[in-house]
Amino acid sequence: MANTATVATSAVAVPAIESINGMSIDQARETMFQIATETRDAEKLIGAGKDALAVLDSNIHDIIKGATYVEFMKFREFHIAGSVDKLDSVDAAQKRFERQVNRVITEFNFVRPKSESKDAVRKADAKQKEVAKLAEFSDAELEEKRLELKAQDTKASDNEAIKLRKELERRQADAISAEKEQVNALRDQAIKRVKELAKSGTPDATALLEQVVLLLG
Repeated sequence: MANTATVATSAVAVPAIESINGMSIDQARETMFQIATETRDAEKLIGAGKDALAVLDSNIHDIIKGATYVEFMKFREFHIAGSVDKLDSVDAAQKRFERQVNRVITEFNFVRPKSESKDAVRKADAKQKEVAKLAEFSDAELEEKRLELKAQDTKASDNEAIKLRKELERRQADAISAEKEQVNALRDQAIKRVKELAKSGTPDATALLEQVVLLLG
């Protein structure tokens, strides 16, 4: 029969911690409790702030969409005045308005109205006529014509080639915008459905949510 060795252990008394990094244990505990509580509250405020901003961005979009340039600038004036009325600086108020409009542009594909000066209107009309004139040509046909004009290597042909290039870029931007709008619509539908499932709390809803999570990786 093999001998088994027995290792004797003895209890070692661990002294009570009276201080930690230059603070008393009670002071350290109280300080960390306070920091943890305030951190939790601050994170809740961040989340609530983001939710509130999303609602406000949606509200301002509903108001300014379809507005003319003059109307948009009047909304801008009121927005800035509202902040200045609360003792904000004009510069800070202007930047806040621009940030909100930029979020609305990104989130809702809002198109910021352009100046309605006579020169701006004239240029817009000329642009619309140019687009209408080129509408009968496909992208491939425009590109072929652009290359032919570039090959002529004259000032007039180069100017015409630039117009065709800008039209091709405009078409591409419109296609990207339409695709983005479709993606945003699908996203909104998905979010709405997920919220409905989460709210119902039924076993079927839970199973569907689990499938969504698996599909999204």
